[in-house]
Amino acid sequence: MLSAKTEYACLALARLASEYAGGQPLQGRRIAAEEGIPEGFLVQILQELKRLGLVTSTRGACGGYRLAREPEELSLGEVIDLVDGPPTGASNVTTPTPLGEAVTEAISESALAERERLRGVTLAEITAQATAHGAMFYI
Repeated sequence: MLSAKTEYACLALARLASEYAGGQPLQGRRIAAEEGIPEGFLVQILQELKRLGLVTSTRGACGGYRLAREPEELSLGEVIDLVDGPPTGASNVTTPTPLGEAVTEAISESALAERERLRGVTLAEITAQATAHGAMFYI
């Protein structure tokens, strides 16, 4: 499970990817309002994403944030790796037993497989999927 910070970072980047073709920066408060992210928390996240080189920012009335790279070049797995760090095989058990080590290994292998899968999912694919879902009408 992702932390709220990481999930919001992925969501903010996906929103920036969806607006990327327009060429204009997107204000943080707009991202917060449209995606239901607490604005103060989002500001901190966007600052970290800027420090990590994932977004650029422009000051002023028409300022805001943009992706630093093309949406096709940035994957969810890479974002999670940068924000959370690589998955670890760390255990919370202070005195590991063979059973505990087996459980930790299984969980670690699962986390690695999940992250590898997410490295294959680009922000462009996420925005295309969202657009396809938005085009569906439910009765």
